Amino acid sequence: MQTGQESADGGPRIWGGTTLTERREARRAALLEAALNLIGESGAAGVTMRAVCRRANLTDRYFYESFTSRDELLDVLYRQVAAEFLEPMTAFADADEPSRDRALATTLVDKVLEDPRKSRLFLVEPYSSTGLGATTIAVMPAFTRLIQDHLFAGIEDPVRRRLAAVTMASGNAGMFSAWLSGSLRATRDQIVDHCVATLTAYRTLYR
Repeated sequence: MQTGQESADGGPRIWGGTTLTERREARRAALLEAALNLIGESGAAGVTMRAVCRRANLTDRYFYESFTSRDELLDVLYRQVAAEFLEPMTAFADADEPSRDRALATTLVDKVLEDPRKSRLFLVEPYSSTGLGATTIAVMPAFTRLIQDHLFAGIEDPVRRRLAAVTMASGNAGMFSAWLSGSLRATRDQIVDHCVATLTAYRTLYR
């Protein structure tokens, strides 16, 4: 075990079998996981520096090693979760088959159901947490572009194509938020059917 800044061969210092960088990354991951668990329990309002540190069993020194503030932590976490939602949607959106719409809708709905903590952060908290407003505004255009450039590529008028994409993206976000919060009562299959029907309706309206 090396106790200096570098090992004898000039490589990174090893302590307990891990490098300093690996330990920092592990602490950062623990803080993000702690924040996600707190969101699952009480929403973004429950995420404070002290609460996150207690849950991760780390001191505030290590919090500020990774994040400058609670808002930065939420920004990083939200963007990570958003990327997890966007990736499978992109794979299906690139396809152009008759079954594509239902496969995409099914994947999206199952993703929403997969981890309630992440779905609450991504789809419910932006409506109640002012700390996520700017991040949501920055992230959502990627989802709108996916709908606009792939799902509604057949709508020739660019203004109508943009209108349809923006309306569907924001409408689905609100629909999923209501579904997750319990104010909208519907089954998984009903939500999938609704998403497919909405895609078809916009294409028919603006064909």
